Amino acid sequence: MNSKQNNFFFILSFSIILILTSCSGGGNTEIRPDDSFNLRVITGDWFFSPNCEEYVLGADTLYLADQLPDTISIFSDSLNTLFIDAGTNNLVASVDSLGSFTIPFQSFQAYLDIGFISDTATVFLTGTGNFSSRYEGTMNLTFSEPLLNANIDCTIDLRKLD
Repeated sequence: MNSKQNNFFFILSFSIILILTSCSGGGNTEIRPDDSFNLRVITGDWFFSPNCEEYVLGADTLYLADQLPDTISIFSDSLNTLFIDAGTNNLVASVDSLGSFTIPFQSFQAYLDIGFISDTATVFLTGTGNFSSRYEGTMNLTFSEPLLNANIDCTIDLRKLD
């Protein structure tokens, strides 16, 4: 092989590699779409709009939605943990890379005014939710009170305030 043939094969090989690399993105991760959930965009203050089942106890009815805050604040110090400041209550949730979150069983202080009870009581909650965008989300909670043998389900719309 002479030098002209070597140069031709070198240039041809280099050109093919260059074309293949540029067509496949060349391993450049900056070009790929960002399909993961960014926890930083959802931290802040959120409007909290609950729609809860009513609980009837004899002649009295408990409207839990009236006892919940109008806004919550969401904080995070990790890749998968949310801290939810809901007035006098602080909740913890785990969130995945798609924006879905789970609130494990934990206590919640609620003001109960149902005739014979008119005081702050500890109830328990668990739930799931999802941030559909950086400005909107939903939360599905179940509140329970073992002494009353009661469960109250709430669907909560979230809308970012800032």
